[in-house]
Amino acid sequence: MLSSILKRKISDGDIVLKHEHVYKTLLKICEKQSVKNESIGISAGELAKLLDMKRPNVVRELTKLVNMGRVSKKQGRPVLYFTLDKPKQEDNEDFARIVETDNDFFNSLTGKDSSLKHPISLAKAAIVYPPKGLHTLIVGETGVGKSFFAKCMFKYALDINRVKDESRFAVFNCADYANNPQLLISHLFGVKKGAYTGAHEDREGIIEKSRDGILFLDEIHRLPPEGQEMLFTLIDNGYYVPLGSTKEVTISVMIICATTENTDSTLLRTFKRRIPVTISLPPLRERSTDERLHLIKNFLEEESNRIHKGIEIESQALTALLNYECLNNIGQLKSDIQIACAKAFLRSMVDGEDVYIRTEDFNEEVKKGLLISKKVKAEDYSFNIDSNLTTGYDNGEGDKYDLSNNIYDFIEDRTKYLQETGIDSKSITLKISEEIETYISRYLNNLEPREQEDEIKLIINNDLYDFLKAFMHLAEFKLERKLSKNTFLGLLIHLDTFLIRAKEGKLIENPKLTTIRKQYSKEFKVAMLLAEKVEEKYNIDIPMDEIGFITMFFAADIQDKEGRVAVIVAMHGNSTATSMADVANQLLNTKHAKAFDLPLSMKPEEGLDKIKELVRKYDEGKGALILVDMGSLKFFGQVIEEDTGIRTIAIDMVSTPMVIEATRKALINQSLEEISESVDLESRYLGKCNDELNIKKDNVIITACSTGHGTAEKLKELIYKKYPEDEYKVINLSIKDRKKFMDTIKGIKKKSNVLCVISAFKVDIPGIKYYPLDEFLKDYAPTEKENQELFKNMEIVYKEHLELPRGKEILNDFFTILEKISYKFGLHFDVEKTNGILMHLGCLTEKIISKEETPKCENINTVLSRNFEIYESLSLELKTIEKKLIIKYNDHDICNLIEILLNE
Repeated sequence: MLSSILKRKISDGDIVLKHEHVYKTLLKICEKQSVKNESIGISAGELAKLLDMKRPNVVRELTKLVNMGRVSKKQGRPVLYFTLDKPKQEDNEDFARIVETDNDFFNSLTGKDSSLKHPISLAKAAIVYPPKGLHTLIVGETGVGKSFFAKCMFKYALDINRVKDESRFAVFNCADYANNPQLLISHLFGVKKGAYTGAHEDREGIIEKSRDGILFLDEIHRLPPEGQEMLFTLIDNGYYVPLGSTKEVTISVMIICATTENTDSTLLRTFKRRIPVTISLPPLRERSTDERLHLIKNFLEEESNRIHKGIEIESQALTALLNYECLNNIGQLKSDIQIACAKAFLRSMVDGEDVYIRTEDFNEEVKKGLLISKKVKAEDYSFNIDSNLTTGYDNGEGDKYDLSNNIYDFIEDRTKYLQETGIDSKSITLKISEEIETYISRYLNNLEPREQEDEIKLIINNDLYDFLKAFMHLAEFKLERKLSKNTFLGLLIHLDTFLIRAKEGKLIENPKLTTIRKQYSKEFKVAMLLAEKVEEKYNIDIPMDEIGFITMFFAADIQDKEGRVAVIVAMHGNSTATSMADVANQLLNTKHAKAFDLPLSMKPEEGLDKIKELVRKYDEGKGALILVDMGSLKFFGQVIEEDTGIRTIAIDMVSTPMVIEATRKALINQSLEEISESVDLESRYLGKCNDELNIKKDNVIITACSTGHGTAEKLKELIYKKYPEDEYKVINLSIKDRKKFMDTIKGIKKKSNVLCVISAFKVDIPGIKYYPLDEFLKDYAPTEKENQELFKNMEIVYKEHLELPRGKEILNDFFTILEKISYKFGLHFDVEKTNGILMHLGCLTEKIISKEETPKCENINTVLSRNFEIYESLSLELKTIEKKLIIKYNDHDICNLIEILLNE
């Protein structure tokens, strides 16, 4: 027995000696390769020849060394092996102390002693390997923290003095220029003066920012083969050549790459061979419950630090977080917690409660964690939130899962601002809840299109998503038109929020329900059908007010039809209307004029219903003109419009020539206002006393906006700059209540000569000219000649002085954006101000393209709370530029622009 134990010990000792013999030989080979800047690694067959051993025995020893974490291997044909720990350090005898330093940033990572122990060991070995570290590839699913891990490697390099300058960490996203090798070269390696038109000076590439440091190439799988080949010279020889130059620039840099994809199918084999270290980060599902709990705690502490308040979480909510299937890993976990915190924070702002996260603050995917049969329970774990701790995980600046850092500031400032305006607490809560929905909507819109469907499910009840997506097909069939994706997304988010509000008993009153129901009867029926199905599915009652809101989502998707004004002739008698319509149709070779003969025995109510049916039947989306003879028929227009929602105008005292003229103008696609104005003019001359027309009245110009202030006030100022106040009276009106607005104008019209109505909202009033805001502002905007001169000058600036691709096209886009914002918000830009805005936009865009830091907006929260509508519009309009140049304007960029636009 004793002899067998001794034999076994001797045998084990032989194995250890073989381990060391193989390892020391491999170490010497790798050190020599490193000094010569050769590709690091050797195959088991070559190593067996050098050791004079059999290849299977060498493979066995290498496998054990790999399992011990001292050797790693690079897949390929053949497989290459290289050492990782304790390489020769001629200049540092304390190598072990350096590798195991206690103050390195890796110590803050959740899982450093468990799931991340081996990745951290590989990362440290890659950093310390002589002479300047080993190039590394980080692989893992979306959201596991690859970018942050790369930053940890850089911080570790700083800690051990491998990198001496904390600014020597450069990030290059390979997706930005995946299909443009020339742009890739210029941004990565720099440009020589004269390399192409517009290159007026030498410009350093991003790689120079990583000199003697680390270059992080994110989304390396998006780098095309030619892009990978461009890096070969740098990796193999330690130099690069700027675009347009022949001079080699020597540089020392360590490269870290990251990818979510299979490297065998996305990277060239020759490129993979040049990246000796591969670090795989585990998905959240492979990490322990203790680690997930620690991550949750860290994220809650991070939110607590942001709002400077303690946060409590319901035990059931914590149980759900510990158990749900978090498909997009740590990034998704973080965003789910952020959204829940924002909802809890809003409650605390309005109700004065503590920040207490409830289960209903999470989406259905998180809640499914409560349904798992063998779930981990929150009660089994101690959980305290310390708001003064620094978290051990950061998903990276600009992370696509990370909601805006300013969301809490926005809630606070917006609440304070709305309170100052006198709005009650309930209304404030509902308004800000809707605006938080906008934040979430923006969050979705910023995701890449190919990921959007999966990403939407991060924050929306997946069951609701599938349910509504299926219903949209039915809705399209019922409405007989295609519904946009925006309608689907908007309704999806709205319904998701409604389900939460309904459970809390916080429902919104819809003051325009009756109008909506009449104006959009078809859409209202579809909304009713959807409501019934939602009630069945979620066992919840949907009030009529909410059905009105749902209707608006379907109605908002209605596109203008290319139709004509319907012309309906309605006369007393058995054939009068028919005869007049027939004459008009025969002369014009059409059947457009429709007739309704109203027998003297028919009651007016019955006649109204018949005409109403005709209006509905023949409406082409442009409204209806009813030509009548006398009596009660002249009042039918307003009643029909209120009941059907179809714009309707009735004109009395009609003759056959007037019917012909109305039909002719309808056939040439004139508007209802234009036709009624010309026909009504004849009617007034035929049926009214000329003396009445000659009464001296004040000349009045009406300006209209949603409130009667703001835009309308600005228009008044502009009018009085050109027209004397003693000759023209300007009246500002609110257009919120359409009936009240129309009645007010009719009252003004009786006493004054109303010249026109100027508004951004279309106004159809018989006998009164409507001026769209954009046409009106043309008189106050720069002249065409001035604009041409301005554009010519700015085109030169954009082409010669700014590094902007497609400069003229981008300049045109900026002009268009300014026109839209000017029109929508009643802003006026003269030549000088337009010039300044275009210069600002050009310089800002150049900085973003060059990945330079852009100025922060010192008043960002004030700007957002007071000008949220302008902010939303600008964000939407700038997406055109973002798409073309593959860039992103952040909140500070947009808020700075708003201040410039509003500053006199």
